Amino acid sequence: MVQPEPVYEECIIHEGDAAVARLASMGLRATYFEAAVRRGHDRSSQVTAVHPRTYKGQVMWAETVAELRTQLLALNQGWDVGYTNNYETSFHAQRSVAIAVVGGDANCGERGFSPPKAARRRGPVTAKRIRKNLLGQQAFDLPEFKEPPQGDELCDTWFLMLNARESRMYLELSLATSLGADGKFGLWKERILIPYISLQGAVVTPMEPDEIEPPRVNVGRK
Repeated sequence: MVQPEPVYEECIIHEGDAAVARLASMGLRATYFEAAVRRGHDRSSQVTAVHPRTYKGQVMWAETVAELRTQLLALNQGWDVGYTNNYETSFHAQRSVAIAVVGGDANCGERGFSPPKAARRRGPVTAKRIRKNLLGQQAFDLPEFKEPPQGDELCDTWFLMLNARESRMYLELSLATSLGADGKFGLWKERILIPYISLQGAVVTPMEPDEIEPPRVNVGRK
């Protein structure tokens, strides 16, 4: 089956009051993300020089994911924990919204000449999620969705992108429709710019785990 390529559409960028309103329409507030970032920063700040060099970014990612889930679950409004194919999200089935935390580049969190990209190359699971963002329910007819979709996989996946610059964390919640040739995001349908967060001490961009394609079971003759 030939898979359609993404068609360019101008990205809608929400900032200021428009960003607040767009978040509210999704049942979200910027304060939830700020609490998650501050928790990630507090925990990653405890990493010492004797830890592996990548550990600080890994802690930043994991603790941000955990606190965002804690914030959303505490609302008791239908948010849940997603981990289909080991892809960690927070999701709301009725709103069809899933949120994954990823490290972003220096274009993250601001309106500029270049769109933001991921800090690291994304993998096969992100590619599937973006295909769903682009095609909607039609994506489930494609070969990569041969297994019935589950939970958060049925949702549009938004990316909470974080980038540490100086003593600030820049962030945005955005919906990608193309992974791009470099595997670091290509096209965006919407970007919700969230005010940067000032932090004390060394600030680090989160480092999410590498994506591994789910194992395939081959059945042969004995």
